[in-house]
Amino acid sequence: MKLLPKILKPKFSYDLIRLGTNYDGGYLVEKSSILNSDFLLSFGISTNWDFEKDFINYNCVEYLAFDGSVNEDFWNRLIISKFKKLSLSKALKFLIKKKQFYDFFNNKNFISKYIGTTYENSVTLDEILFKIEKKNIFLKIDIEGSEYDILQQILDNQSKILGLAIEFHNCNSNMKNIINFINKFNLDLVHIHANNYNTIIENYIPDILEITFAKNPIAMGDYKKLPHKLDMPNRSKSKEIIIKFE
Repeated sequence: MKLLPKILKPKFSYDLIRLGTNYDGGYLVEKSSILNSDFLLSFGISTNWDFEKDFINYNCVEYLAFDGSVNEDFWNRLIISKFKKLSLSKALKFLIKKKQFYDFFNNKNFISKYIGTTYENSVTLDEILFKIEKKNIFLKIDIEGSEYDILQQILDNQSKILGLAIEFHNCNSNMKNIINFINKFNLDLVHIHANNYNTIIENYIPDILEITFAKNPIAMGDYKKLPHKLDMPNRSKSKEIIIKFE
């Protein structure tokens, strides 16, 4: 595996906690960025909103989530497909999951729109933040490559952002964009984790990287090697990717 650019290396160790599920869907987040935030803005939900639930349990703030792929038809298709395959237990699982989704989200805190400019049913970060009056926003982004559409908008609005957990996709072809973003972003990089769903190729970096940032994070000591003790492989049956830097 190719070494990661040094700019992706955290400068110190920080007080991190894990929010979300074990394995895929969980992120390590700097504690003060959660406690000091007063709004959670989340892009990308699908069938897993444990990060959002954990965040709200840790700091009960207002929250708003977006995912253009999730709507009533999305849930009904999942349930019906399992019935057709005679997988009744899985059909029941998604029926319960659908109820849990609507128990947690409603018309006030979930909008079925994509983020960026790729799809017709999309909205930009600028448009969203124009309607949010809060100043200390925690932003979670997992939108399968559309994150690059809004990096400049994140920079333009960074004075409002207290924390950011973002999943970068197609990193080998977008590393210059990622480095440019980090150079211009005022928040500190506090954690990085490699998603192990893709096969590692010699002389290539991991193609999916999960990176967390925080504003004025509390340093706990010198940087320690990764993975962090709270990290877990995204794919539970595959080995964790060991990140090393230039």
